[in-house]
Amino acid sequence: MNIVIAGGGIAGPALGVALAKAGLGSTILEARPEGAAGGAFLNLAPNGINALAAIGLGDVVERAGGVPLTGIRFRNAAGREVGHLDGRDEVARFGARNHLVRRDRLHQVLEDAARAAGVEVRRGAEVASIEDHGDGVRVGLADGTTVDADVLLGADGVHSAVRRLAFPDAPRPAYTGILNAGAWTPIDLPDTPEQQLVFGRRAFFGYVVHRGVAYWFSNVARRDDPTAGDRSAVDPSTWLPHIRELHAEDPEPVPAILAAATDVAGVWPVYDVAGLPTWRRGRIGLLGDAAHATSPNAGQGASLALEDAVVLAACLRDVPDPAAALRAFESLRKDRAEKIVELSRRLGRSKVPSRLGAWFRDRTLPFFLRAGAAETVEKYGYRVDFDAPVAGAPVAAGGAGR
Repeated sequence: MNIVIAGGGIAGPALGVALAKAGLGSTILEARPEGAAGGAFLNLAPNGINALAAIGLGDVVERAGGVPLTGIRFRNAAGREVGHLDGRDEVARFGARNHLVRRDRLHQVLEDAARAAGVEVRRGAEVASIEDHGDGVRVGLADGTTVDADVLLGADGVHSAVRRLAFPDAPRPAYTGILNAGAWTPIDLPDTPEQQLVFGRRAFFGYVVHRGVAYWFSNVARRDDPTAGDRSAVDPSTWLPHIRELHAEDPEPVPAILAAATDVAGVWPVYDVAGLPTWRRGRIGLLGDAAHATSPNAGQGASLALEDAVVLAACLRDVPDPAAALRAFESLRKDRAEKIVELSRRLGRSKVPSRLGAWFRDRTLPFFLRAGAAETVEKYGYRVDFDAPVAGAPVAAGGAGR
């Protein structure tokens, strides 16, 4: 098959490697120019790292300079600890632990791995039109050229061009009411092996300090999407003073980290997508955020995308008909992905500051963290068995993923 993947972020290169491992060639079309990654950093959870390992990329996180995390500590605006998640046993329980990874480094390592596997990666290739003519798909690019494919796979993120063009009736990305800003800042502070999350008075703050660098983010509640109609409308250079002001009364070292910061890597409105009726149409399929965009609150967006990539490659390897392979993939993945999208949406509501909400949260968070133990196992315990054959569509649970 001639497989074309739209999107060269995380899911796209991982899918290219997985397809190569399955004996299938592919081409990646990435709209961004060389060197552009987007975003600051992200969390890779045990399930995502295990998905990489299933296709021979178990060292990707280390090569990308990932920072291992041993848990999460939650504090309120007065500096009092209100919750703790201990992750020191994650390797024993799940085979890997959570890592913080810079996006630009992760993208580059994955793209290098895809090229090394024989995947053609075309940068500056923006999808502008799609024509499905039954026995193939013609992809029109913004530069006027076309690419023909037996299968087109949209791994092009929350604002997916493939979803917009091939699934015009699908729900649009919905703004969640949160703006996410972040950066990494050199600072003289002790390492924090656990991620530190602070429910600030006027915004939510998270940070990890590792080897003299603070990786930090601020989630700011804002009712209206400032980038509506123009996703480049937020100028990050104007936001650092605003973020400092929002966190000025929050406990240390939050103000100290922001005082040391010299810039903001970016300001990104957070979107998610309501459950799509389907992720497939003929020979066109969606995966990752294009299929089930989730806000970052559950730390699962990248990991779900990596799971998708491995399962989808197994389906295309084992199910001869492309449409049936995409149907098999959706049957394996849809329920799990949409459940985590909803979980992330619920977690995001606790980031919107209010006096009554903060009082209730501080008193109930430990209970909810204990009650969420089953959700943690469900998130992190999922394993993709790439070598297990996919029987066809519909696929029984326990095939390519469990």
